[in-house]
Amino acid sequence: MDHRIITDIARTQHGLVSRSQALEAGATRHTIQAQLRQGVWTPARDGVYIVGAAEATWRQRTMAACLAGGPDVHGSHRTGLRLHGAVDLSGRLEVLTDGYRRVRLPGVFVHRTIHLLPKDVTIIDGIPVTSLIRSLIDVGGRQSPEALGSMIDRAIVAGLLDLTALSKRTNELIMPGRERPIALMQAVARRGDGHDPGRSVFESRVINAMKERGLPELVRQYPVKRPDGRDAFIDLAEPRTMTAVELDGWATHGIRSAFESDRVRGNELLLLGWNLLRFTWSMTDDYICETIDKTIDTVARRIG
Repeated sequence: MDHRIITDIARTQHGLVSRSQALEAGATRHTIQAQLRQGVWTPARDGVYIVGAAEATWRQRTMAACLAGGPDVHGSHRTGLRLHGAVDLSGRLEVLTDGYRRVRLPGVFVHRTIHLLPKDVTIIDGIPVTSLIRSLIDVGGRQSPEALGSMIDRAIVAGLLDLTALSKRTNELIMPGRERPIALMQAVARRGDGHDPGRSVFESRVINAMKERGLPELVRQYPVKRPDGRDAFIDLAEPRTMTAVELDGWATHGIRSAFESDRVRGNELLLLGWNLLRFTWSMTDDYICETIDKTIDTVARRIG
């Protein structure tokens, strides 16, 4: 048995080696049993061993489940979201296997599918996992639209998610026999239709949230003349009450030039007599809609 090969394998797998990998590296049933008996290796799962004194971690447990399940097993659902950094806690380990083969892993929720494409899987820190898009789709029927929306927002801001690609793959996986990810579809709809990446996802989210609550319709990109005569556009506007809604969304608002430009434009809108409201993407739909509605109502009563 070549100990160096096994050590190198374990180093890339959170301190783990599978029985099949050990046999391929020259180990025998006898030598494996000897390593276990001497305490050099310790069992992690059936057919998966911890080599040496590797630290026990959540990622090691996830890796062990994938190794024990076989080459077509991937961390998935909330486990996948945690590996992608979309959630901080995942609960029970979940994996997805491609095909009809039954996989039994004690303490692990095993999902099966025949609809898994190469673009649906990836590797994170050595662990096979479903893609961020596939992970979102697979939990899309059991999370609230608000929770999924937070995950989507977080991933977009981090530059990890394309809303158009998410919408496209969601539509592809809507088929007989699969649970429809209704909550995910609602969360995507609030952020745009997924087919026009030039549209502001934040604007779409607010417009849809206002419509859902039966509140006044807002005009997107309403044109105004700046004090110097140049054209400018309000993100969302209710022209009758001159209510201007400016949205600080996504990464571009984090750079200094965009920050200063937005503040100059805001000051100019106030000078032109607009009632200016500013919101950030992390604010809730309820807060945003309630504030806009109260402002419009207050101004409308004042002007008669």
